[in-house]
Amino acid sequence: MKFKYAEWREVEPRLDEGVDELIIHIEAMTGISEESLLIYREVKEIKIRYKQQKDEIQAKIDALNKEKARV
Repeated sequence: MKFKYAEWREVEPRLDEGVDELIIHIEAMTGISEESLLIYREVKEIKIRYKQQKDEIQAKIDALNKEKARV
């Protein structure tokens, strides 16, 4: 488990750099397990969905604030 955590500490900061950068880094790592690769992909998908939901909520809040300012 410690090895997987060490892998994650190397990869997690790169998730926001883009898919290509992340894949290049993962492929350069030696001894990475398929399970770890799957976890990285799942976490990335979760982060993308979270950001999209956050952006949608903020857009709704902004729209409501504009409406409130008009009244």
